[in-house]
Amino acid sequence: MPRTLLTGATGFVGSNLAAHLCQLGWEVRCLVREMGRAAKLERLGAELVLGALADKESIGAAVAGVDVVFHVAGRIRALNETQFFEDNVQGTRHVVEACAEQPTSPVVVMVSSIAAGGPSKPGRPRCEADDDRPVSSYGRSKLEAERAAAALADEVPISVIRPPIIFGPADTASLAIFRGVQLLRLHPVPGWKSFPVSLVYVADLCDALVRIAERGVRVPSPTNGAADPSSGIYYVAAERTIKYRELGKLAAQALNCRVLTPRLPMPLFWLLGGAAEVMGQIRRRPGVLNLDKIREAAAPGWECSDAKLRQELGYRPGGSLEQQFSETAAWYREQGWLK
Repeated sequence: MPRTLLTGATGFVGSNLAAHLCQLGWEVRCLVREMGRAAKLERLGAELVLGALADKESIGAAVAGVDVVFHVAGRIRALNETQFFEDNVQGTRHVVEACAEQPTSPVVVMVSSIAAGGPSKPGRPRCEADDDRPVSSYGRSKLEAERAAAALADEVPISVIRPPIIFGPADTASLAIFRGVQLLRLHPVPGWKSFPVSLVYVADLCDALVRIAERGVRVPSPTNGAADPSSGIYYVAAERTIKYRELGKLAAQALNCRVLTPRLPMPLFWLLGGAAEVMGQIRRRPGVLNLDKIREAAAPGWECSDAKLRQELGYRPGGSLEQQFSETAAWYREQGWLK
């Protein structure tokens, strides 16, 4: 079975991916910053290696002898753009450089984001061949991280996946939606237009990552000017696109309750985002809501097509959104996160 290194293994996506790989029989090694937070990984049978993205030496020791590196770690909230670039861009560069220094480089599968590509146009899902136009600091940092990795595609086989909104067991971001629905029976919608969003269940994302590692196309060499620049990049999605307001309705259905989805003016969201930004700066701790997130919420849509992933690698979502939201709600309740 393949030997793999996983970064970001204590996070939402990483912990799910670690469990998935162990179930498949892969030999899993995890780069962790604190051993105390990795007890669940150890119980899965994963090997733990102490290190950090900022410490290239520790990454070099962690990648030794592995066949695949799943680079999941990254910063999703920051106090400023510099923090995004330090962790997402420089961290990715350290991982790929460490792989390039191995006698035989492992395959690197990098988890990026739809934010690196930017919003979709009305009525047209974003695809891999579209020009990249990120609108947030986070999106720009993920795009630059992709480019930092691609700069070493001559030496390291690299593929990139750009998931949209990810949900599922262990996700604290979607938990806020479920709690708002359960406690307040509300799911506010920014702006007067109901914009489309793509989602992906974390188990489906894990399946896609393994498919890409095993059989995916790799990013072209930077010296090959004739190559398709979208090669080796994949979008992934659930069985259908929804409107943002439907997020609340799906959560309500999973919780067996009713919900209101009032449309609120964008200036109100800008005001709330600005206030949250100020509080984050005062506390020196970035919050879930900030101006960067409002920039993304003000976009016309975040819809992507996974046709390429389906055609090249046979990817298919494992169930309906209704089923997957129900499974997520059940997990939250089992953990005591919801009543």
